[in-house]
Amino acid sequence: MTANSDMTEDGLPARECLAVAAATPVTADFAPDHALLAQHCAMLLGSGCDGIALFGTTGEGPEFTAADRKAGLEAVLGSGIAPGKLVVSATALSIGETVDVARHAVDARVDSILLMPPCMFRSNITAEGTYQFYATVIDRIARDDLRLCLYHFPDICGVPLTPPIVRRLDEAFPGIITGVKDSGGDFGFTESMIRSCGHLRIYTGSEIHIPQALAAGAYGTICGLGNIMPRLLRTMFDAPTAFDRRLLVPLITSGDLILSRQSFGASIKSVLAQVSGEASWARMLPPQEELHHPERGWMVADFERWERSLPPSLRSFYVDDALAVQDNVLPLRRAL
Repeated sequence: MTANSDMTEDGLPARECLAVAAATPVTADFAPDHALLAQHCAMLLGSGCDGIALFGTTGEGPEFTAADRKAGLEAVLGSGIAPGKLVVSATALSIGETVDVARHAVDARVDSILLMPPCMFRSNITAEGTYQFYATVIDRIARDDLRLCLYHFPDICGVPLTPPIVRRLDEAFPGIITGVKDSGGDFGFTESMIRSCGHLRIYTGSEIHIPQALAAGAYGTICGLGNIMPRLLRTMFDAPTAFDRRLLVPLITSGDLILSRQSFGASIKSVLAQVSGEASWARMLPPQEELHHPERGWMVADFERWERSLPPSLRSFYVDDALAVQDNVLPLRRAL
């Protein structure tokens, strides 16, 4: 599988970036499992991904302490992964923890910091409050080498990052704001962000929007499905035209439908537990709950059947042709 030819050896590419919002394996004490996390990051980069976002929403980041996230980043860097390939989410409920995580990541020379406003006061968060939050964090980090990627995810934080807010922050802190991750799921919004803030890196968080987003001028994606279908997404990025990329959207959608019957993050982790042989991968941080049988068994078996239906070059895990699931497992189920 071919990575972006514009990619530097130790950093993200100049354009068309495939970055994965990494899931985080956790120990029985609910801390990041450093060994499994480093292995997972190495697998993703080895499968053609350009970069990795640590401790975002797919990675359950806001539920970890600042100390846990800093130790996790150090473990990943200690495994030999270049800091320039990493984006670190500093989203937290307290400004102090956000600043702590961000400063540590800046000191480690990661590519950028991903940040969404805290979500505790959803009904009271205004556009002005959102601006003041980012401005306060930037002032308290107090680093000229800070590179901040704003995170638009209104379903979680309760307020959108509109183009006027982004432009205001960009004008107030030139060189600090480097991008926007759009996980709102509305391509019209993504397109308006590209038109209004096209000099910034605009990432789509929706895999099915990748072809049209790249055609419109987006920088790339930071997405959750990359955890379990990195080679399929790499092939989409490497396709020669937008038309060829769109041909792969139905394959991605059919795989996503299997994972989306239950909690997306728990489904991702259940697949990783199955393919790695590490049962602890399925563990979630409370209040999120891991999948239970029989639904978990059905979902994992259906995912295997889905991946084995792909051409071998598009498969990330089941590269042989033997079907390992039992004959009595029900065939591919549709989401109700």
